[in-house]
Amino acid sequence: MNKYLFFFIFLVSFFKTQSQENRSFLYATVKDKIGPVINAHILNKNTKQGTFTNENGEFRILAKNNDSLQISFVGYETSIFNIEIKYFGIQKTIFELLKTNYELDEVNIKHNNLLGYLSADSKNIKTEKKINAKTLKLPYAGSRIMTPAERRLRTASGGFGIHPLLNWISGRTKRLKKLKMIEDLELKINQIKNTYHLQIIKELDINETDIYRFIYYCESDKNFTKAYNSSDINMIRFLKNKAESFKKLNPENYN
Repeated sequence: MNKYLFFFIFLVSFFKTQSQENRSFLYATVKDKIGPVINAHILNKNTKQGTFTNENGEFRILAKNNDSLQISFVGYETSIFNIEIKYFGIQKTIFELLKTNYELDEVNIKHNNLLGYLSADSKNIKTEKKINAKTLKLPYAGSRIMTPAERRLRTASGGFGIHPLLNWISGRTKRLKKLKMIEDLELKINQIKNTYHLQIIKELDINETDIYRFIYYCESDKNFTKAYNSSDINMIRFLKNKAESFKKLNPENYN
């Protein structure tokens, strides 16, 4: 059994090495019309290997002529670029992402006494008793439903036998962990956007078109997780402090 397992591992390593043959590191930068895009996801669709941009929007990835790079980021259109020989030259390669236009659904506004400020409105909001599986005390009520990325990762790495080992050797488990990290980040970003949208625009005076860039800028701060897991008041204070530095970095939009 050990002899066959060793032979299988050798074959996997051999084919993985062959797939990277004739590929070199491509160094490039991802930007939008304003500046670098941080934490953008880069995927070589030919090798299925990916990476992320750093704080300067820079990245490196193994590629060769005619490979296809997929670059994605929340709030931007996912773009696919065909790799050319010139991208490996001395001249700096820049890939530009375009903003996604979001259209809000029409809503009916009911009369209320809310002011639009979280610190004051949170005291005046009246909630109705919800009727759901948890309040009805049904079996397994309240259990958190796994996301698609969590289900795929659990299937690939859970249990016993040869399959978890094969997924680890082939790199599939590692790729699924990265996808889960991306999914977790997108969930946080959208939650911040949905919860504090009004405060970010009215109180912090951030442009509507800059909301996602601003939130991702906040997420890159080492204190973001602490503020995210804290109270609403602490989160608003954190966003307020970051808004001041964000505006200084973008003086052309915030005079």
